[in-house]
Amino acid sequence: MAVGSTVREDPNLHRNIETAGGVVTFRAIGLGLAMVLAINVWISTSDYLIHSSSLQLSHFPIGLLAVFLVALFLNGTVRRFRPGAALQEAELLTILAMGFVGAILPTHGITGFLMGVLGSFYYHATPENQWAHYLHHKVPQWAIPSNEHGAMTFFFEGLPEGRGIPYEVWLGPMCWWLAFLVGLGVVFFCIAVILHRQWVHHERLLYPLAAVGTCLALRSPGRILPDALRGGHFWAGFCLSFGSVCWNILGYFSPMVPRIPVGGPFQWTVFVRGFPRIHTRLNLYTMGFAYFASLNILFSIWFFFVIFWVESGILNRVGFVIGRHGGNFSVDTAVAAWQGFGALTVLVCWGLWTARFHLKEVFASAFGKAETDDSGELLSYRAAVFGLIGGLIFVVSFLYRLGIPGKFLAVMVPALVINYLAVARIVAETGLIYMRTTVTEQYVALFAVGTRSLLPGDLTGMSLTYSLVCQGKGIFMTPFTHAVRIADFFREHRRRLAPAIALVVVVGLLADLFFTARLGYAHGASNFSTYPFSYAGPWVFNYTVSMIRDPFYASWERTSVFAVGAAIMSLLTALHYRFPGWPLHPIGFPVSFAWTTQLAVFSIFVVWGIKSVILRTGGVLMYRRWQPFFLGILAGWSLGVALSFVVDAVWFPGQGHYVHGW
Repeated sequence: MAVGSTVREDPNLHRNIETAGGVVTFRAIGLGLAMVLAINVWISTSDYLIHSSSLQLSHFPIGLLAVFLVALFLNGTVRRFRPGAALQEAELLTILAMGFVGAILPTHGITGFLMGVLGSFYYHATPENQWAHYLHHKVPQWAIPSNEHGAMTFFFEGLPEGRGIPYEVWLGPMCWWLAFLVGLGVVFFCIAVILHRQWVHHERLLYPLAAVGTCLALRSPGRILPDALRGGHFWAGFCLSFGSVCWNILGYFSPMVPRIPVGGPFQWTVFVRGFPRIHTRLNLYTMGFAYFASLNILFSIWFFFVIFWVESGILNRVGFVIGRHGGNFSVDTAVAAWQGFGALTVLVCWGLWTARFHLKEVFASAFGKAETDDSGELLSYRAAVFGLIGGLIFVVSFLYRLGIPGKFLAVMVPALVINYLAVARIVAETGLIYMRTTVTEQYVALFAVGTRSLLPGDLTGMSLTYSLVCQGKGIFMTPFTHAVRIADFFREHRRRLAPAIALVVVVGLLADLFFTARLGYAHGASNFSTYPFSYAGPWVFNYTVSMIRDPFYASWERTSVFAVGAAIMSLLTALHYRFPGWPLHPIGFPVSFAWTTQLAVFSIFVVWGIKSVILRTGGVLMYRRWQPFFLGILAGWSLGVALSFVVDAVWFPGQGHYVHGW
C-alpha cells in the first residue's frame, strides 16, 4: 500500500455492500430527504437566530456529520431490539450521499447569498451610494425581487404586526434563479458522471471525505454498531475532542474556567512584519480529515504555502502590486489570485488531457459510434453528454438574458467550469474540507475583457451572478463528485440515486428559501448578522458602481501573472509524472494561494508531522491502527459542536458561542 493510503484502500472496504443485502431503497431516499431538511433548519437556526457555530462552511458540513453520527447510533439501537427494521449499509450511504448535496444549500452555501445579495439591491440603496442612478434602471426586473410596498424593507427589518409575508415579490425571481440553479446542477452532475470512471478507476483519487463517511457506515456481520465506532483508539479520539468542547462549555457560565485553545474565533499570528499572517489555532475538524490524505500531498501543501508566504512578503516589502484588489471573494492580492488561477487552469487542462481516451469513449458512446459499458454509472453516457450540452445552452442563455454580453460570457463560463472542476478535483484528491478558488470567474472575465468595452447594463447583469458565488466552494460540483463516488458501493438500483439527488436539490432549495423568508420577515434579516445578509450585497453593488464610474482596460499585467502561475504548474506537473520519486505533488501549488489555506496550514503541518512519525515508526499497520483515533476526533468534535448549540439555544439564544467555523 502507498504511504498516503486512505480508508478507501482498507481491504474491509473492498467488499461490496450488496453482500449485506442492501440496495438503494425508497425508504432510504425518504429518510435522506427528511435528514437534509432537518439539517438545513438546524444550520439556518444556528447562523441566523442563535448565532452559534457556523455548521456549513466546509465541503463535509459538520452539521451533516453530527446528524449522520446520531443516525448511526440510533440505527444501532434499532438493530439491537428490532434487527429487521434497521437500515442496511447501502441505505445509510444513500442518506449520506443525499446529505452531501443537501447540506450545501443553506446560509453560506446557496440560499443565503441568493436572498442576501438580491434582496440588498433595493434595500441598501442610498443617495450616497448612487445605486438608483447607476444600477436600478439597468436591471432586468424579472431577476430581482421588488421593494413594492416595502417588501425588502420588511424582509431586512421585520414585518409589522398584522401584515402578511409578501411571498409574491419573491416568487417570480426565485423561480428563474431556481431554474438557473437546476441548469447548473445538470451541467455539473453530468460532468461528475462523465469523469467518474477516470478519477476513480484510472487515476485512483483517494476521496478522503467520502472514504471517512463510508468507513463510518460499514459494519461487520453480527455487529450492532459500525466497526469504526468501536475500540479504544476511537473512543480516545472521541473523548479528546468532545471533552475539549465540554470543558470550554463550562467557560460559558464562569470566566474562571481556562479555555482550551481549539476552535473558536480566529487566532492570527504575524511572524515577520509585512509578510502574510498565519492562523495558528488548531482546527480538529481539519486535522481529522487531513490524516486520511497522502503524506506527500500534506507536505506539498505546507511547503508551497511557505513559498507563497515568502513571495508575498517580499512583494509587500518592495511594494509590487498590479492594480486594484480582486474583491471579497478572491484572495488578498491580485498577484496571488491570478497566479493561483493560472495553476488551477493547468490542473484542469492536464486532467482533461489525461482523460482524453476516456472522454473519447464517452462521447463516441453518446453519439452511437461505439459501445461502452456505462451500466455502473448513475446516468448513461448518452444522457450525461446530452444533459451537459443542454444544460450549458440553458445556463449561457440565462446569463445572456440577464444582460451579460457574449464576449464576457466567452471568458466567464470557461472560468466558472475551471474553478468548480478544480475545487472538486482538489477536494477529491486531498480531502481539504475548506478549499476555495483563488479568484471568481467574474473577476477573471472583468480583467480579461476590461470594463471600458462594457455598458453599465452589462456590469449590472454580471453583478447579479455574485448571488451564487457560494464563497468559491464550487456550488454543486464537489458534493456531486462525492455522491457519485459513494454510489460505487451499490450494485443494484444505483441509478435511483440520481433522481434522489435531484429531489434533494429542488425540495431542499424550495424549503430553505421558504424558511429563510419566514425568519427574515419574523426577525429581520439584518439581525442575522451573517456575511451574506450584512456585507455581501453592499460590497457587490458598490464594487459594480465603482467599475462603472472608473472603467479600465484589459489587464496585461494580470495575464502575465496568470502565465507565470500556469508555467510553474506545468513544470511541477512534468516533474511529478517524469520522476516517480519527486517529493512535491503539484496540487500543493494552487492550493497554497487559496485564502482558506492560511486558516488550515498550521493544522495540516501538525498532522503531517504526526503521520510522518507514525509511518516511520510503525509503517502502514500503525497508520491503519490510528485511523479510528482520528475518526473519533471527528465524531467527538461534531457532537461537541452540536452540544454547544443546544447549550446556546437554551441559555444564550442570540448570543451564542462560536465554537466551529473556518
